[in-house]
Amino acid sequence: MNLISSARSLFAVGDCSTPHGRALVSEQFRILTNQVPILYAVLLLDSISVGFVLPSSVNGWLRFALPGALLTVSVIRMIQWIRMRGVELTPEQAYRFLARMRILSTALPIGFLIWTLALIEVVDPSLRAPISLLIFMGCIGAAYCLGIFPAASRLTLLIAGLPLAVRLLAAGEPLLVCIGMNLGLLLVLFVRMINTNFGNFVRLIEAQARLAEEGERARAAHTYLTEALDVVPEGLAIFDKDDRLVLWNRQYPKLYASNAAAIVQGARFEDILRAGLTHHQYADAVGREEEWVRERMDRHALPQSSHEQQLPGDRWSRIEERRTADGGSIGIRVDITDLKRSEASFRLLFEENPLPMWVAEADTRRLLAVNAAMCSHYGYSREELLSMSEHDLSADGCAPTEPARTSQEPVIHKTCGGSLIEVVIESRPLSYQGRAGMVSVAFDVTERNRAEQRVRYLASHDLLTDLPNRAAFDARLSALMQHSGESGGSFAVLCIDLDHFKEVNDLFGHSMGDALLQEVSRRLRRAAQGAYVARVGGDEFIAVVEQVPLPGAAELLAARMREAFRRPIEIDGHALEIDLSIGVALYPRDGDKPATLLANADAALYRAKHEGRGVTRIFTSAMDRQLRERRAIEHDLRSAVDNGELYLDYQPQRHRDGKITGFEALVRWQHPLRGLVAPGEFIPVAEDSGSIAKIDEWVLMEACRQASAWDETIRIAVNVSAAQFRRENLEHQVRRALRESGLPPSRLELEITEGVLIEDISRASQTLKSLKSLGVMIALDDFGTGYSSLSYLQAFPLDRIKIDRSFIMSLGSSAPSLAIVRAVIGLAHGFNVPVLAEGVETNEQLSILTRERCDDMQGYLIGRPHRAELYADHMKAGAGPLLKTAS
Repeated sequence: MNLISSARSLFAVGDCSTPHGRALVSEQFRILTNQVPILYAVLLLDSISVGFVLPSSVNGWLRFALPGALLTVSVIRMIQWIRMRGVELTPEQAYRFLARMRILSTALPIGFLIWTLALIEVVDPSLRAPISLLIFMGCIGAAYCLGIFPAASRLTLLIAGLPLAVRLLAAGEPLLVCIGMNLGLLLVLFVRMINTNFGNFVRLIEAQARLAEEGERARAAHTYLTEALDVVPEGLAIFDKDDRLVLWNRQYPKLYASNAAAIVQGARFEDILRAGLTHHQYADAVGREEEWVRERMDRHALPQSSHEQQLPGDRWSRIEERRTADGGSIGIRVDITDLKRSEASFRLLFEENPLPMWVAEADTRRLLAVNAAMCSHYGYSREELLSMSEHDLSADGCAPTEPARTSQEPVIHKTCGGSLIEVVIESRPLSYQGRAGMVSVAFDVTERNRAEQRVRYLASHDLLTDLPNRAAFDARLSALMQHSGESGGSFAVLCIDLDHFKEVNDLFGHSMGDALLQEVSRRLRRAAQGAYVARVGGDEFIAVVEQVPLPGAAELLAARMREAFRRPIEIDGHALEIDLSIGVALYPRDGDKPATLLANADAALYRAKHEGRGVTRIFTSAMDRQLRERRAIEHDLRSAVDNGELYLDYQPQRHRDGKITGFEALVRWQHPLRGLVAPGEFIPVAEDSGSIAKIDEWVLMEACRQASAWDETIRIAVNVSAAQFRRENLEHQVRRALRESGLPPSRLELEITEGVLIEDISRASQTLKSLKSLGVMIALDDFGTGYSSLSYLQAFPLDRIKIDRSFIMSLGSSAPSLAIVRAVIGLAHGFNVPVLAEGVETNEQLSILTRERCDDMQGYLIGRPHRAELYADHMKAGAGPLLKTAS
């Protein structure tokens, strides 16, 4: 099989599957169009020569007929090949042409071989040698002409030359045998020469093909390079070691449009500069042209340089130049016109900005530029500030080494007069006069933070006594339980109630009662000796004891507190005898949850009051009667809605112009045996037991149903409990209530307390947004009793804020209460949020709120809670003022 494959390869046409093969086939065809006509001319001459030397005795067919046919074919083929000269064929077409030629190269030599062998047999033996030589020379000539096409050349030698040599060897005559041997040897040498020449030819073609490919790649690379350079937005120019321009992109002459004609291949750098001078291309060269050229050439000769250049039309470019290893140079021109204009705008905004601004060096933090507002705010002159660093501004003489771009955390700065101010600094990186810097703006939040701190303090402290309030106590209790639970500690909770406080209020009035509470708070704080004390109600206080052993430490504290009231309290000449009733519960013995612990402490307090007041009782299992009572209420609550025992009272809300704008729905429970149960009794039980869900849904449905019959200008306000807000179906409940009642969404106001919102701000925000999408109004209830963060006004979509009654009740007698109310109203109005004041009970309170432009009021002075029938006339449009509705 290897022998057959080798034989086939000797007579193969070629290969068009590779670039080199395609180039070889095309070149073979081109050369053959010149060589093949010569081949046929050789055959014609050789045939005619043989015909002339043949004796007349040779048969006419062998002498003229057969060679004449072969000559005719040769002439036709010669004409065909002459016509192929100059014809461009694809490699595939040339391949097919050569394949056909190989077939003819087989047929024609066979014809000549038959003619030759026949002549040798019939001629005189003396003529055999010359005739054989003539025919063999023709064969050699034909093979030579086909040397560029080895397959045809080898076939010609194999078919026409080899048999002739073999015939001479077989003749037996010494001369003919010698001639045959030499002819055979000549065939071998000639084939070797053809192979060698063709091998050289193939290598030449491959070399040419490689050169062509490399040239094509070089041209493609040059094209890609020029196209890539043209895409670059900056102008780019490359000069050789003689400073002659060799390559540039499209943007380069655009920057120098007035002397673009000078930017040509081979132009000298200095000539381009001088051409620009003649066209007034360089504004900073006017009047000093030669000096400018020298400076520019000196800069151009540097290994590396960078500078800015002004161009006509108030345009600017930055020039970056670098010398190459061969002495040439590469220059980039960046159009910085927009940057220059931005810098000019920045300087204007920087200087005229009303906020303090400065630019500092990135590394040293030294001040590089300051605006007028900074000079005014910090009290330094511009010169003094420019000699300082950011470290000098800081109150502690330090500045962060890696300042955040924006930090909401305020830092403390010191002014020229020594005052300390809190500022929030926002910084951005900036390149200033070629140096890396940071531009900063300072927001002075000193007064805002002080106001917020004051509001937060007041929100967590009782205004009258300055003790922690209920919200602060709840937070302290939860934290203490968590810490004690983790550390295995214990503590005691003391519920403290003033005996006979109501009688003091009734006999001497609220002013005397307030003064009494203030003195009580002072005595309790002194007696506590560092223990935690909070006021959680009118005359209700709570203390927490963490010392051990317990309950001994709790009993000791209770004794000290009661001892503090052995001496009467004197107020305005009145000696008031006050004693304390105290209930104690221990953690974790009496409860490991806040509600349980407080309930048991309340149970102990109830027992202390029940036993005659002025005593201290520690919770025991015998005090669980109240718990049983609570469970009974819990059981009856489960069926209260289904039995129709709940009903709604409505308390009016009045605008400051005197018109009734809405009513708040308040749930009441008429128990068949217990009678009217106060909301303060059953609502906490409902919340703890889960019955609140059914109550919440009933209140919402019933309020919307009744309000749908009122005048369309009157709103209905419904409280949303914490549990109801946490449930996922609140939006569905509201949508259903509106749909079934037909009440327009804009007339329904949902009241939500602060504590509910801060449990999960993200979820609360999403819930409020979904409710707002229904078109209802959202009111923030009891504002000031919880965390009272001003961020609510931005974070939540509020339509109204309700100031808690604890702030209103002190109006007219407490300056802090007035300050808080005024601040809340001002801040809310700043966010376009109306304000409603709860607990308005006196004309003085009403007058103050009206003067402070509080939008709406609610309280006993406006109207007490009653059933809708009593307010039927006021639920009509245009209802007038409503004051002191009968109870």
